[in-house]
Amino acid sequence: MGMGMLEVHLISGKGLQAHDPLNKPIDPYVDINYKGQERMSGVAKNAGPDPVWNEKFKFLAEYPGSGGDFHILFKVMDHDVIDGDDYIGDVKIDVKDLLAEGIRNGWSELPPRMYQVIAHKRYFKGEIEVGVFFQRQG
Repeated sequence: MGMGMLEVHLISGKGLQAHDPLNKPIDPYVDINYKGQERMSGVAKNAGPDPVWNEKFKFLAEYPGSGGDFHILFKVMDHDVIDGDDYIGDVKIDVKDLLAEGIRNGWSELPPRMYQVIAHKRYFKGEIEVGVFFQRQG
């Protein structure tokens, strides 16, 4: 079993679609969760459908470790002060192979690419650009 640091680079969004009855630009942000460790991006105020975050988040990772769910979950939201934040959609990235390779070689990487944001497992709501890097510790 090995331990390491998983670094998630949330770069940008493209074509994000949120329902806003006032038809104002959306203020997207992303909740990121890996095995109960939660991080939140900054709110891209008035960024509309194509926000740029360029933020990095770190998570402790163990492989093979306990539990078999090796996914990073991204929940894309629209910040709304008046009537509560609106759900846009989800992205789920499987990092099992990334962790296995990182434990074996000392590090591994999923280079940045676009991932589809899907609402309720069926509706396309745009894309987010994400890269993931893993560094073994010890």
